[in-house]
Formats: sequence, C-alpha cells, structure tokens
Amino acid sequence: MASMNKKHKFKSGQGKTPQQYEDSARFAWYGVLGMVILLILTSLLTGCVTTQETSKECCKSQKTSTK
Repeated sequence: MASMNKKHKFKSGQGKTPQQYEDSARFAWYGVLGMVILLILTSLLTGCVTTQETSKECCKSQKTSTK
C-alpha cells in the first residue's frame, strides 16, 4: 500500500489536482475577460454622446466632394 502512494505525484486529500489548477486558471481568465467587456460597455454607454445632447449643426451641412 505504501508503494502505491509513491507512484502518484499528488497524494489524495492534499492540495489540488492538475485538473483543478487548469479549471481555476480557466475561470480566472473568464473573469478577466468579463471585466474587460464590462469596462468597454461602460465606457461606451456613459460617453458624452449618450449623456449629453449633441449639436445638430454637423448634420445640417452636407459637404460633397467635387473630385
């Protein structure tokens, strides 16, 4: 029985298995990605264009190229 424990790098009941480390790293990256997406959405939705009335003067004059 004692020789069986020496074969395994990770002993049962101690620490995390390699699968658990991979899952933890994957979920951490999902969290980082989620925070980046929230940051982008927040910056897009709280910009001056959506919170303040824009000037309509830019839409009145339609400049066309003569070239």
